[in-house]
Amino acid sequence: MRKYSYLATLFFFILTFLLTACEHKPAAYDYCSVSVEGWEPGDTLHYHVDTLKTSGHYAFHIGLRTSASTPYPYQSLWLVVKQRWHNPERTTCDTVNCQLTDAKGDAEGAGVSLFQYDFPWATQYHEAGSSADISIYHIMRSEMLPGVADVGIRLTLKD
Repeated sequence: MRKYSYLATLFFFILTFLLTACEHKPAAYDYCSVSVEGWEPGDTLHYHVDTLKTSGHYAFHIGLRTSASTPYPYQSLWLVVKQRWHNPERTTCDTVNCQLTDAKGDAEGAGVSLFQYDFPWATQYHEAGSSADISIYHIMRSEMLPGVADVGIRLTLKD
């Protein structure tokens, strides 16, 4: 009986190791805080992507956290994402619409005091040795945009 317990434990550890060893650590994962009372139109958030170790296709995600105590007043958030890649030099600028509520106006994010959102945005090919500087700002019409707590990026190598 003891032999089966030992084998079951060993099998569990091997299976756990195999499942976690297959995951890719994000090449970039960073959040910048925003004043919940109001994100000003000219307030640009800056991120740096360190030198990539592997060439390949990378999935780019935008993360948002909104406050439950200071509700975000709109159903979506329009952002401008500027990417300046180095080695080779390349610059892109895109607008991204982040839909935060469903048709009824209920928050789509998960959470209690902060609602967390993850928006898969783009997949791009990058060479090993590339690095980047990324900036994000909103293009909403409000002078002060309340309710946004954090904005982040995540860049992950796809299989």
